[in-house]
Amino acid sequence: MTTQQRRQEILQEMNAITRMERGKLCTQSHGAGAPAFHKLQCWHAGKNHTRYVPAQEVAALQEALAGHEHFQRLAQEFADLTIAKTRQESAECKKNSKRFRLNATGKPKRS
Repeated sequence: MTTQQRRQEILQEMNAITRMERGKLCTQSHGAGAPAFHKLQCWHAGKNHTRYVPAQEVAALQEALAGHEHFQRLAQEFADLTIAKTRQESAECKKNSKRFRLNATGKPKRS
């Protein structure tokens, strides 16, 4: 698979993610015997936000958190591939420009 094909595949995978949520889901209790409760914590606009999550919403929230994590991994892979491609093209451009370097008078050098 070529780099361009993998980049297209990543974009398709990203597009297929339909549920996303940022943050970390924590399960806590007020002590022994007390019922557990769930909260979602995330940073937004420089502040830590906490949202309490009802037990019946936990499974859907975990799926949304997994969607965001998967999206982040795909985005990192896409960036890595694009950076590598950019560097490769830059290196090839430098090689080609050395072949046709002009001297001070603007005329090609003779070998």
